[in-house]
Amino acid sequence: MRNPTTRPPLTGTRLKQLLATALLATTLGACMSSTSPTTGPGTGKDDPLPVKSRQETLDWAKQLTEHLAQSAGIRINAEPADPVFTSCVGRNGESAPDDRYQLIYGVHSTVPDAQHDDVVRKVRDRLTAEGLTITEYQESHGAEPDATVSARHPSSRYVVDVASTAGHDRMVLSVTTPCLMPPSAPPAPTPTSTP
Repeated sequence: MRNPTTRPPLTGTRLKQLLATALLATTLGACMSSTSPTTGPGTGKDDPLPVKSRQETLDWAKQLTEHLAQSAGIRINAEPADPVFTSCVGRNGESAPDDRYQLIYGVHSTVPDAQHDDVVRKVRDRLTAEGLTITEYQESHGAEPDATVSARHPSSRYVVDVASTAGHDRMVLSVTTPCLMPPSAPPAPTPTSTP
């Protein structure tokens, strides 16, 4: 008889899923984190922005959408992704001349209409387990698919969305980053004076 307090060892696919989830939760959350060792989590409007190059941010968003697709058991279409970098604009229309930016990254997946609700359920469950806050959730009602799930990471402030799109058999997976600061350019060389 097996001892009820011991569990069988994790092997195969389940072990790979758990390891991948742990790795992604750690790296994805930290990737956009604005936590400072001296001030703690960034929650104020005057906190320094996370520093990330545009290419690093693009790579991260691609990795996250692939994770979402894998979680839902769907494939991302081979068509080009739709990355849009925009300048950061404050609530009152203010902006800064320091190249801060936000990325909105989207990809599409061919998913039969009848499976849209199942996809958003799986994504909702995965994101909840990874500590994100679900901000919107809707399953389809009626003939047209209209399923959606949106979630926000509590400390990193990035937002993910998975939703039915116009037409049939199609869903969009997208990531919106918070405002990010590109790495500083190396300082210009100081001119040397000649006597």
